[in-house]
Amino acid sequence: MTDGVAIGAVAGRPLRIVITDPHLKGGGQVRYVIELARNLVARGHHITVGCKTDSVLADMARDAGANVYNRLQYRGGARPAAWWHDIRALQDFVRSERPDVLHANGSQDHWVSALANQLMGHPVCMVRSRHNTYVVNENWPNRKLNLAWTDYQIAVCKAVFDLRAPRPVFDATRMCVIHNGVNPEKFRPDAAARARVRSEFGYDDSHAVVGIAARLADAKGHRLLFEAAAQLMPDFPGLRLLVLGQGVLEHSLKQRARELGIGDITHFAGFRNDIGDCMQAFDIGVQPSIDCEASSFSVMEQMATGKPIVTSDHGGTKEIVRDGIDGYVVPQGTVGPLADALRKLVADQAVRAAMGASARQRVSDEFTLDLLAQRTLDAYGRALAIHAARKRKVA
Repeated sequence: MTDGVAIGAVAGRPLRIVITDPHLKGGGQVRYVIELARNLVARGHHITVGCKTDSVLADMARDAGANVYNRLQYRGGARPAAWWHDIRALQDFVRSERPDVLHANGSQDHWVSALANQLMGHPVCMVRSRHNTYVVNENWPNRKLNLAWTDYQIAVCKAVFDLRAPRPVFDATRMCVIHNGVNPEKFRPDAAARARVRSEFGYDDSHAVVGIAARLADAKGHRLLFEAAAQLMPDFPGLRLLVLGQGVLEHSLKQRARELGIGDITHFAGFRNDIGDCMQAFDIGVQPSIDCEASSFSVMEQMATGKPIVTSDHGGTKEIVRDGIDGYVVPQGTVGPLADALRKLVADQAVRAAMGASARQRVSDEFTLDLLAQRTLDAYGRALAIHAARKRKVA
């Protein structure tokens, strides 16, 4: 289906869209929901965010200008009463509000939305975004969910699309790739913020600050970064590591840094409300993920601040960072190539500046919130056309 037909399907009036997510706390997926909602509201569409009663999404969605429907439990597992509660609650909402699109973002909300919709005769176009690289079981229920009950699917990167599209539980003709996006102006290079944060952490112009902004979890590859830094430290006394984020591995990662002899040059900053300013303090951004990395907001933000990035080739980050242009892409799970890439950047400030400028331009051209919103609207157009055609076929 052509983009011209797709855009025509949503032209002429604002859409009524319900975007659902089952998370209680924040994270990349929650951020996707809020940023998409905010930008669709700004374009004049009527957006409702469906979430759990006590989810952080409720207040965040209201702040974004969206309506909130938080009568949902999304408990998952073998809890028929909870499932039936959510199905009936969503059916009541659909009858009352008559949305054009139900847009699910997780497993629990996808099943609830699809079942509620199907039991009503599939009156609403059903869309699902796929945010991770986890395996989807190829069983009969998932075939039904994805092929019969869902009109269209959005993969947040090509890596996710390539994992899903060939499998028998998906229809590649009813899928597309839409990366996440950020606001480049919000994260533009800021000399004052850089100076303030570097002063806070005790960095001066002689220091080359390698930063990572990610939850402290095995999937993010902090241990690989630490081992690479240990190799570089003898040759670069000005090397410093700035670790932004919190998580279950904080104690063990601090211990590992001490064991490797880099404890004194590694600063664990924890959770920061001013994370954007903290990333200004970086000279080089690193994302050596080994699992569950799709379309990284953090990498895009660091690129928008004008930082070169060293990333692994796991998941979708290699689609964002162009190897040798915006930074370097190295094989996941390896220390030697990671150390070599960092060495090139730590040793040469001019290379850092050139790659950082390319990185910022890359984000401004390809990974903005405006593009995320427009591409998603185009996808809704295709989904609505597919939904209408399927309804005619059934009739």
